[in-house]
Amino acid sequence: MMKKILIAIDNDFVRETYTEVFKEENFEILRTKNGEEAFSLAKEKKPDIILADVTLSEMGGFELLKALKENSSTNEIPVIIFAPIEKQKDRIKAMELEAKDFISAANVTPAEVIRRVKIALGEQRSYRISITKNLADSKQLITDLGYTYDFKCPECGSDLVLNLIRDLSKGEKYFIVSVFCPECKK
Repeated sequence: MMKKILIAIDNDFVRETYTEVFKEENFEILRTKNGEEAFSLAKEKKPDIILADVTLSEMGGFELLKALKENSSTNEIPVIIFAPIEKQKDRIKAMELEAKDFISAANVTPAEVIRRVKIALGEQRSYRISITKNLADSKQLITDLGYTYDFKCPECGSDLVLNLIRDLSKGEKYFIVSVFCPECKK
């Protein structure tokens, strides 16, 4: 089934670029540069996800997100806040308003935006794997990742786990590897 995305981005060039990128990924596209129109489209067309620019006209991305959360017919639609530049206060506000993610346009490629949208939609699987310290490959992997042999969180001392996220932009067998502390949630 084709997923539906509402691309609500103020900048014409950026909006059209993402329209083409998501069409290539077989998404059905709804688009606007106006926050009030985005709210109407969300209520009427029920997209699977919304990419909302903080600089939308008439109703900015944060106001749109708040309105969507307050409306019973749209409160379950995941929203990714899209900002032209990274501002910590914008990131914090997006998370306080329960955005699914916060993307700074200056720091990402279209492939990264696609990956993050697919993660928000639950299409891109991720795995958390504990490392067994007594296996030779585990010891080498821990060293290659730049951690000490004990593989403990520097903040709380808990055992760290590997976090693997499938990178569908490169194919089914490619993963992005990171380290995660289940206690600190970092």
